[in-house]
Amino acid sequence: MTCSRLLNLAAWLPRSRANGPGTRMVLWVQGCPFRCPGCQNSDYLEFKVNQVVTVERVWEVFQQQPGLAGISFSGGEPFAQAVALAELASRVQSVGKTVVCWTGYRLQQLQSSQILGAADFLKHIDLLIDGQFVQDMVGNEVLRGSKNQQLHFLSGQITEADLVDIPRQEWMITPDIVTYTGFPV
Repeated sequence: MTCSRLLNLAAWLPRSRANGPGTRMVLWVQGCPFRCPGCQNSDYLEFKVNQVVTVERVWEVFQQQPGLAGISFSGGEPFAQAVALAELASRVQSVGKTVVCWTGYRLQQLQSSQILGAADFLKHIDLLIDGQFVQDMVGNEVLRGSKNQQLHFLSGQITEADLVDIPRQEWMITPDIVTYTGFPV
């Protein structure tokens, strides 16, 4: 019997173009230690049980989606679930796909070994967008909500040249649900 780590998700989309280069699966984790004024994902801040799924289940869904460039992690705060996300990110990279992750922490904080699983998770992230959202610094930078947030190209698998033609916002409409993702203008 194998044991798969658990993820507590706020939401997930099997396909999106507004959350990194190419078409990507997106996971928003539940729970965040930061309380950034103006956070667009305020429903995802509370540390509570929401949608608990195994890494194995997410991996199965990922593999069933044709043409994905990779996966993106947002939140909530992904580094609050760094151990499980590192396992998933490793699997994604093992098949030649890329990993994008947003975090309220700064890269230097994550490298300091103060956050459980952060060092291993960082090894499996191609593009890290770091820094808390600052409402007074809202801008129009690609993949960022505020001007203080920084892009860190950690592996060379994603470069600045890959960050063109990414829609700022995206709406998905099905008979059952309307989903908005992206960055407010």
